[in-house]
Amino acid sequence: MNRELLMLVEAISREKNVERDVVLGAVEAALAQATKKLYPGEVDIRVALDRDSGNYETFRRWHVVPDEAGLQLPDQEILLFEAKEQIADIEVDEYIEESVESVPIGRIGAMAAKQVILQKIRDAEREMLLNEFMSRGDNIFVGTVKRMD
Repeated sequence: MNRELLMLVEAISREKNVERDVVLGAVEAALAQATKKLYPGEVDIRVALDRDSGNYETFRRWHVVPDEAGLQLPDQEILLFEAKEQIADIEVDEYIEESVESVPIGRIGAMAAKQVILQKIRDAEREMLLNEFMSRGDNIFVGTVKRMD
């Protein structure tokens, strides 16, 4: 599965002419999105994908906020004094992470992941196209419109 994932990333990267890191980031976001569905509330999930082996780890994260600010998002935030009980030298605006079980990619998870990946790739393609034309400056070009989004 892991090697297959990396081969898929390479194929998409070549086919869409998008950097490999953009596709890997999209895969991480898709896996995080699928994992979020396993937890009640609005939890913060981060997926770390090993770029060489294709293995991935999943973490639940809490943002450290000042004690006087209070918790605005209890599922995503932790007060500084509580965070210091776990990690003594942690500061405000850092994150505490706890390893959680990685979601198995089933049929529904794969469909959701596919949608997230395709959206991220479309965004990257649009950005590349925009940057290409922005670099041309104030020149006027004559051409035919092939596609509109």
